[in-house]
Amino acid sequence: MKPDPKFNPSDVFYSLGDLCELMGAIYDVLHEMDYVRPDGSRNAELDRVAALQRIAKSQVEMLAAVTAVFDGPNEWVCVTDSEASR
Repeated sequence: MKPDPKFNPSDVFYSLGDLCELMGAIYDVLHEMDYVRPDGSRNAELDRVAALQRIAKSQVEMLAAVTAVFDGPNEWVCVTDSEASR
């Protein structure tokens, strides 16, 4: 995969922000669901999905926070591997 010359690092920040919103909406829906089956037992699969989603949500939020440095009116220059090794 070649770098897109139109790519701007701020795109990462804004994409992660959108992903945060999506993860937040999924979190809200999952935590409004009934985790108890009609027979009174706990739905272990739903518990597992909710726990994994909570991990993903916190990781995306952390990534969005650390990429905030990319949000701004900066000019970014793509450095290739050969240029970086000089």
